[in-house]
Amino acid sequence: MKKLSKKQKLIIFIAILLIAVILAIVITTNIINNGQVASERYSATTANANSNLVAGYIKEGITIGGITGTLESLNTFDATATPEDIIWGKTGYVKGEKITGTKVVTVAQGKASQKAFEENTTLIDDYGNRVKVPAGFKIAEDSATSVTGGVVIEDVTAKGATEYTKGSQFVWVPVGDVKTDNLGNSTNITLGRYLFEEDGKENLIQSADDYANETNLPDQITSGYYYQELLNSTNSNNVKAYDIADFILKTKSAGGYFIGRYEMGDAMAINSAKEGIENQSNPSNPVTCKSGVYPYTFISQGDAANLSRNMYSDDTYKSDLINSYAWDTALVFIQNFSGDKSYSRKKAFQNTLAKCGETTDGNNKDVSCNIYDMASNTIEWTTETHSGKEDYSYPCTDRGGAFFRDDSYSCYRYNDAVGDCDKTISFRAILYL
Repeated sequence: MKKLSKKQKLIIFIAILLIAVILAIVITTNIINNGQVASERYSATTANANSNLVAGYIKEGITIGGITGTLESLNTFDATATPEDIIWGKTGYVKGEKITGTKVVTVAQGKASQKAFEENTTLIDDYGNRVKVPAGFKIAEDSATSVTGGVVIEDVTAKGATEYTKGSQFVWVPVGDVKTDNLGNSTNITLGRYLFEEDGKENLIQSADDYANETNLPDQITSGYYYQELLNSTNSNNVKAYDIADFILKTKSAGGYFIGRYEMGDAMAINSAKEGIENQSNPSNPVTCKSGVYPYTFISQGDAANLSRNMYSDDTYKSDLINSYAWDTALVFIQNFSGDKSYSRKKAFQNTLAKCGETTDGNNKDVSCNIYDMASNTIEWTTETHSGKEDYSYPCTDRGGAFFRDDSYSCYRYNDAVGDCDKTISFRAILYL
């Protein structure tokens, strides 16, 4: 074998040395890199151990910091809920979009939402009492949220309504057991006809449960005469209630009825003297139940009845001239929940006719449980009858206090002739469903 020259040996040595240097560099780099990865993995694991990062927070299949997610994605594209299915003010997600609920189940929600109901709807007040709101009405902005304070509804789009009747307001009068707080306490309001003593004490004369056997209610002013709701009365020359049996049945079923918040207004009245229309209300004028308009006066009992019952034409509820059951029970309601135990004997305090909901002195207002002027402004026609004189020439009955009489008061009954009409007589409507 031929010996290598010194030059060849030197070349081989240099080659081996270069290879050794290269290997050393590679090994060192690997050691450094592996150490850094190990350090980072350690840091991430240590940080995760002290954080709230858990698998359930990370989408399924995604790994973060060494933690693999288990959170399943929620697909809402097959959801069918609508805003009306969700309680008013609450939110949810449907088809990837956030929606806010519009469903109203309480009086408070109805008041806050100002929603007009498309069908008759039963709401619950603060204490669990029912309020059945007719279609086309909403809860008024200044309504109480408990029936004990006076729940007010307002006409928005009621069937048969006109631009004049829209905005008319009515107050719920509860009957039966009325819850007065969240502790289960309650007060019973009996639908019936009452006599009220001077201190306001309530004497039930005729319960609605026994309306078919109605008792003659004695005239407390004129001995020997009596008042009676027009059922079997022979005093047929004044207009009776549309259907007193139907009113009683539906009121007891619904747990209440609505009474006009104000005396009925003549939407066309120029002033209290009805100037420009022969000093008398025209029964063809649009009727309304709002504050700030003149009450419908110069009106006969028959015209008052027709205007009341023709105010609305919805088949699911009725409007009518107020009957004696509705008037007396409203007074009982007020006396039990307004704090005024003798409201039934309250007298008017102004001396001239005022607009609905207003008074002539500019300060005092006759309002209790959101119901105005049962003791003030004008006397009001009802469907009750009076035995009158021997010839029954005064068969009609009007109720309440009036600006022109200092001897009348909220439970006052007075008999009149059918055709009596002047600026001292108005009327009030009711709704029931």
